[in-house]
Amino acid sequence: MAIQVQDPAPPPARFRRQLLTVMLLTGLVPLVALGVLMWQGLEVLLSISLAPVEQVLEAFSTGATPAEQSQAALDEARLNLAQAELARRSLVRWTPRLFGVLLLVSAAALTGAAVLLGRALTRPVSILTQGMWAYSRGDLSRQLPAPDVAHDELQFLLVQFNRMGQELAAQRERLKSSERIAAWQDVARALAHELRNPLTAMRLALARLSRADAPPDATRLAEAVALLDEELELLSRMTRSFSDFARLPAPRFQPVALRPLLAEVCALYAPTSPVAVELLAGPEPHLSADPDGLRRLFGNLLKNALEASSPGAAPVRLSIETQPSRLRVLLRDGGAGIARVVEGDALTRGLFSTKPEGSGLGLPIAQKIAHEHGGSLRLEPLPEGGTLALVELPLE
Repeated sequence: MAIQVQDPAPPPARFRRQLLTVMLLTGLVPLVALGVLMWQGLEVLLSISLAPVEQVLEAFSTGATPAEQSQAALDEARLNLAQAELARRSLVRWTPRLFGVLLLVSAAALTGAAVLLGRALTRPVSILTQGMWAYSRGDLSRQLPAPDVAHDELQFLLVQFNRMGQELAAQRERLKSSERIAAWQDVARALAHELRNPLTAMRLALARLSRADAPPDATRLAEAVALLDEELELLSRMTRSFSDFARLPAPRFQPVALRPLLAEVCALYAPTSPVAVELLAGPEPHLSADPDGLRRLFGNLLKNALEASSPGAAPVRLSIETQPSRLRVLLRDGGAGIARVVEGDALTRGLFSTKPEGSGLGLPIAQKIAHEHGGSLRLEPLPEGGTLALVELPLE
């Protein structure tokens, strides 16, 4: 039955409304203030009437007004003209200042609004960045400071981010449990397959010893004991393989020069095989790694390559390639090769080896060490025959 996942509730629009309010206030307040000041100035200017001046001019032009009345009308007209001139001069003097003050007030309001909005936006973004950085390192337990109930869109984002981290952590635990179960199933299948043969041989040897029709002679007794001893040694080797794999130490990282380390590995394993080993010239990178782990990683790969190469085959060649942030170590042998590319889980499917002294855990151990260093291991068939073992490791 399919599980229906409900869409989350939409975030509250509080921050959107606050943003719109701030933008409107910072734009409208200066305009309203400018309009009020302009209206007051025009009201003062328009309140001054020039009608008395017109009357005086008309009276002088007709000569109908006595001299005393003409003089009084002329004084009133002069007063009105003086008031109009004072109002004009006041507007000329104060208008630029008012515009400057309004510009300063507008700039201060816009700056304050930008600072407040910047803080309101950058703080949640900074918190989210820290949380994403923690998640990228695999720390899903990181919880961001967020309220229980979101009051705006940014708080809603923080709450949803914490919820996503909790869900991812729960899914990772379920995935780990599934991987453990699958790993135990693989181990159980491998053990059932590998233990079946020695147990069958041991049962046959005991059956031969316990035959009632003929008493055991010295020859048959020696053969049965030898067979039991051989199968017990096989079971003991399997047990030691598991024990060695379980006791792999944790890596201790330190600066490592890779080329001298590879030369040391080549010098250790080259005398044990008739096949030559060559470390090709190339870059000499340095990286942070566990030197003992790298020795075991490349030692296992080199040992497998030498055992896969028949006497007289081409030399086993190691080379180093560097990239901006990673390096590659390539190991080529002249053996029979493999049928297809082997990587990931395919490297851990064969737990045991058919070689008399092999444990079958060389590749799983090499893959585990490569993963602990943030790298990968891959086996590829070569066109000319043989196998290419490719190890990628980070330089940082």
